[in-house]
Parts: sequence; structure tokens; C-alpha cells
Amino acid sequence: MLDKVKDLIGVESVQKWLSKSREGAKTYQIYQRLAKDNQEAIDDYNQKTLATLLPIGWALTLLPLAAVPFSNTKINAVPAYLATFFAYFGLFFLYKLPSMKKYTLLGLHLIFSVFFLFGTYLSVIHSPHMRATILLGGFILMPISFIDNPRRTKFVLAFWLIFTGIMAFHFKPQYALDDAINSISAAVLGYFVGKMMVHVRLESFEARRQLIIEKETDVLTGLFNRRKLFETLIDLEAGRAEKPTGIMMIDIDFFKGFNDSYGHLAGDRHLSNLGETLGKYSQNFKLKFFRYGGEEFLGLAYGYDAKELYSIAEGLRISMQNTKTDGHSTTVSIGAAHCGDEQVRNYENIIDRADKAAYAAKDAGRNKVCLAEPE
Repeated sequence: MLDKVKDLIGVESVQKWLSKSREGAKTYQIYQRLAKDNQEAIDDYNQKTLATLLPIGWALTLLPLAAVPFSNTKINAVPAYLATFFAYFGLFFLYKLPSMKKYTLLGLHLIFSVFFLFGTYLSVIHSPHMRATILLGGFILMPISFIDNPRRTKFVLAFWLIFTGIMAFHFKPQYALDDAINSISAAVLGYFVGKMMVHVRLESFEARRQLIIEKETDVLTGLFNRRKLFETLIDLEAGRAEKPTGIMMIDIDFFKGFNDSYGHLAGDRHLSNLGETLGKYSQNFKLKFFRYGGEEFLGLAYGYDAKELYSIAEGLRISMQNTKTDGHSTTVSIGAAHCGDEQVRNYENIIDRADKAAYAAKDAGRNKVCLAEPE
């Protein structure tokens, strides 16, 4: 089939078309990757955009209503202005509900759907003797106002182009062709500018994410670093973060001897492997791990009682024992401190309890878990 197409329109044209198709597919894959990695930032951006557009929408519809006593041309459009005002006003209060945050994109599309319906009414019902103007603004503004899947944006624009085109050819055939050309031009301009802006925003989010990762992550182990731990503790004591129910202090046994016997490069590889094991472990349990310093690691546990905390620590000890580097393995001593529902003012006290429990595990012969006595 492809050979027949090549014969009809030329090999060079087909190659150009295939090249553009591959380039488009690659661009979309980049969008998907960046969007997935920066979903939280995208959601935050879209929520702020929605919170800005809704009050602007209903406030701007009040201006024409206020001008009605001074303009005969706006009297017939009062029902449309009122309907638009109440639509935006209702959406404004609806999206004040916390449960509606997950429907932010729907809200943004609803905003512009109301806008397109309103613009279509003004263009083809209220003023059929005039060319469309407000609709052109909608086709340009919609793609650049928020971040959404470019394929969905393209579909939405195509839907409203078809809808407004059908309405124009039915109600104002004398200007329908002009409106169609102007609307298509505005939509194409808006789509491609919007697509570029989306990629710029995503690249900005990605750059910021990478900087945060670099600032918060220990390069060798891939875990959070000590700086991130102290930031977390500050947030905990200020009530800005979920409170852990337990803290674990993990200390590698005889790590200095391991370094002396096998070299620092082997020691680094061992730390890296242990960090990978801790990272995988945190995927199965509600845990956050930090490299506390040297061969010490700290874990925050969420939602576990003392017995469960001890069981998790014991499972972790066994997993670490089975982690080998270049055929060699070491063990860890773990101290765990359960704080449960305690009103903790200073989490460094809990860390100190876990640290003392880790020393107790070492004194008991190493490769053990010791649970600190509750205060």
C-alpha cells in the first residue's frame, strides 16, 4: 500500500510526511513523559488558572449588563449575559469545594464551553449581520490558558470549529465563509502557540523538579539526604507534614572493616545497593528513608503500631543481610522508636531514642533489631 502511495505522490513527499509523523509522535512522547513526571506541578498550575479565570468570567459579564440602560443593542442579549453570569458564578462556588480539585481540567473546559456558546449566540443569533469577533478570542485563548493533552485540545478546538461553522452557515450564510476562515486561522494560531507554551511550561517544571531532586537527594544512594530530613522535621514540628508513628535508625555493621578489606569503591557500591534495597522497601510500606551520614540511614514510618514497626524493621534487617555487593554481604543493626500518637514537639528526641536503640542492637551482638522503650 505504501509503495502505491509513493508512486502516486512521489517518494520524496512520502518521506517528508513520514518524517513529520515520526517527529510528531516523538514530540507527543516527550509531552507524556514530562507530564507524568510533573503531574503535581501541572495540577497546581491548572488549579491556579481555574481560580483566576472563574471570577474574571463572571465579573466581566457584569460590565455589559451594567451598560444595558445606556445601550439599545444590548437589551436583547440580556438573557444570554445573565445565563453566562450564573454559569460562571455557579462554577466559581462549585470549585470552591475541595472534592472538585480532581476535576480541574473539566472545569477549565467548561469555562471555555460556556464562552464558545456565548460567543456563538452573539455572533449568529444576536448579530447575524456582523462577522464573528469574540469567538476568535476564544479559539486563541483556550489552548494557551492551561496545560492539557495536546490531542484533547485539538479535538476540543475541532468540535467548536465544526459547531460554530454549522451555526454560522445556518443563521448567517452571508458571512459564514468569512467566519469559518477567521475561526480556523485563530484556532490554528492558538493551538500551535499553546502547544509551544505547554512545552515551555513543562520544561520549566522539569528543570525545577531536577533542581529539587539534586538538592534533596543523596547522589550515592538515591535516597533523601540529611538536608531534606531537617526540612521534613521543620515541617513536622510546624504541623505542615504528616506525622510519623515511628523512626528507625539503621547502621551498617563493620562498614569500616568492609572498606578496608575491599576498598572504598566497593564500599560505595555497597552503599548504593543498600540504598536501592531501602528504596524498593519503601514502595511496599509507608516509609521514607534518608541517608543520615556515613553508613547510617534513618527511616520514617507512617501508620504502624509498635509491633508492626518492629516486624517491618526485622524484615528490613533480613533483606539487607541478603543484599550482596561483588559477592559480599554485610549486616545492619536497627534501632526503632515508636511515637504513635505522642504529642511530639521535637522529633530529634525520637531520633535520639532510635539511635540509642541501634547502639543497644550493636551491643547485643549486631545484626539485630532493638525497639526503644516508650517514654
